[in-house]
Amino acid sequence: MTPRSSSSGPDLDLRPRLVRTTRSSRRGCLPSSAYIRLARGYYWLPDRDAERWQHRHTLSLARAMVAQRTQLAAACLSHASAALVLDIDMFSQEPDVYLAVPSAPCRVHVTLPRIWVPDHGIPVSISDDSVGPSSCRGITLWRRHLTLSSNEVVPVGRVVTTTALRTAYDCAFDEPPHNALAIADSVLRRCCRPNRERPELCQAATARVRQEWAHMLEREPRRRGVAQARAVLGLATPFAESVLESAVRWLVLVLGLPIPQVQHPIDTPEGCWWVDLCWPGQRLVLEVDGRKKYQGSEDLWKEKRRQDGIETQGWTVLRVSYGDMMRPDRLGAKILTRFPPAEVARLRPRQDLAWTGMRLETGLREASLLGRRLPRGAG
Repeated sequence: MTPRSSSSGPDLDLRPRLVRTTRSSRRGCLPSSAYIRLARGYYWLPDRDAERWQHRHTLSLARAMVAQRTQLAAACLSHASAALVLDIDMFSQEPDVYLAVPSAPCRVHVTLPRIWVPDHGIPVSISDDSVGPSSCRGITLWRRHLTLSSNEVVPVGRVVTTTALRTAYDCAFDEPPHNALAIADSVLRRCCRPNRERPELCQAATARVRQEWAHMLEREPRRRGVAQARAVLGLATPFAESVLESAVRWLVLVLGLPIPQVQHPIDTPEGCWWVDLCWPGQRLVLEVDGRKKYQGSEDLWKEKRRQDGIETQGWTVLRVSYGDMMRPDRLGAKILTRFPPAEVARLRPRQDLAWTGMRLETGLREASLLGRRLPRGAG
């Protein structure tokens, strides 16, 4: 699983190709088998040449767009669905679908048709009576009663979504915390346009965003998930350069480790190098390696010189990849070995950054946290 890179390139079209059929048109002929049914009258045509992460991103966007078009009572897309439409980076690739509705819905959630996206090839519909591959997670459509002001919604093409700030705010409550932090970081990065060499230039913009989030929190002090929301929004930073950095930062924080420095400069004989995450007291650096980071042997050689220069200054460099993050228990244990045992023994995991029943050995959660927070009997 490799989350979408923000450096995918402007020429990469991830917009879904949707076809709508009417009752009269369905009497004559249906779309070919290459189309995948998303809802009654709506079909998605996958790109045969796309990679798996592209299929998953486009499918998630298609689900969100179709949900709003078929749910007449919907006010707008919210949470991760709004983030997809707004092109806000997130860690999860197939999040649940969220609709904000103007009143309490009769049915809070609906299970959507299952679609399997294989490692290679085109996606496949999974019939209701088929178990399907273990990697095919059931996606839920959530109808969330949200009180939104007119300045908290925005039209985007043919759909309406919550604004970027409101989207990050809602995700902080209801999305898994690693994805919520990635989204909040992405929104801050977009709003503040940080310059790591002159961080003071974005302080005012960052303060304005945090103040807006604080006002939102004041309006909903008893909303379910408020402890997580306060933690996520308080820890968000505009200086995280990728969703993987955000997810790794969540992991070290939920383990109880001190807050790491983000985009920290280290002086070496060959110049100043910036590192992704570090703890200066332990002289420990975490370097996050995304799929797009190294394009050839020259990039690898430059990175080796960079790491050698940092290590000559007494730092230990630990490299982290997407594959490492898929086993957060092993990655967490590996990071903890770099800290003194006595300090590790005193650590207290952060419950406000963990979902109920979280066990790192089972991997990262992609499904919404709403299913764990609904009152009994809600359907």
